[in-house]
Amino acid sequence: MKPNNRLQSIQSLLALRGRVSVIELAEQYQVAPETIRRDLLKLEKSGLLQKIHGGAISTQRKMEQTLGIRSTQDIPQKHTLAEIAATLIPPGSTLFIDFGTTTNIFAEHIKHLSNLTVFTNSHLLASTLSENSSCEIYVLGGRYEDKIKANMGSMMVENINRFTADFAVIGVGAVDLNNGFSNQNIDEATVARTMIRRSRETIILIDPSKFNRKGVAHVADFNQVNYFVSSAKPDTELCKILALNGVTLKV
Repeated sequence: MKPNNRLQSIQSLLALRGRVSVIELAEQYQVAPETIRRDLLKLEKSGLLQKIHGGAISTQRKMEQTLGIRSTQDIPQKHTLAEIAATLIPPGSTLFIDFGTTTNIFAEHIKHLSNLTVFTNSHLLASTLSENSSCEIYVLGGRYEDKIKANMGSMMVENINRFTADFAVIGVGAVDLNNGFSNQNIDEATVARTMIRRSRETIILIDPSKFNRKGVAHVADFNQVNYFVSSAKPDTELCKILALNGVTLKV
């Protein structure tokens, strides 16, 4: 395939999937990974995508993928970081936990803990934690969105503001040096920001594919976060800014 045709094909894949992998593209087009990286660099310079570790994401999509797609991505990494984050939660804690595929997996890893009090907007997460009869689970009310099985909107924010918690456990869609933590979905970011403001400590859950990316909606600055939990260590610059802001890195 000619280079220009390959570039057009990559753009079509990005429009369809929102994200591509260097390894997958190299196999599909039967070229070296270095060739794909050069292609992605060209497209990035044109403003059509943003390069990330191992691939690229489309800059043309405003919203994140649906729950069904998100729940099948990066599952081993999400279980790894969820297991690490669970060690930070003592029995008897009060938590805000926002909707997300990573936080749903986190719930699996803390459901054995006794006497937790959890405020969440996720119906799936509440169902998981309700298996432990010693825990009190509160689903905060708001506009119900069936595609993600969670409550959102201004009523949700009002309900969060009625409570306080020991921890806010938040899954984010992006982190970069200049903008801190962010999401692609504005409603999700608003809920996360409010939970962070109403909590004593904040635990951010983030898989490595989200490093050095920028979402459209701000969630938190580095100095608002206590723990950065991931399944892999970030690059040197990101580690440095975490340390400067007193964020404990857990990998």
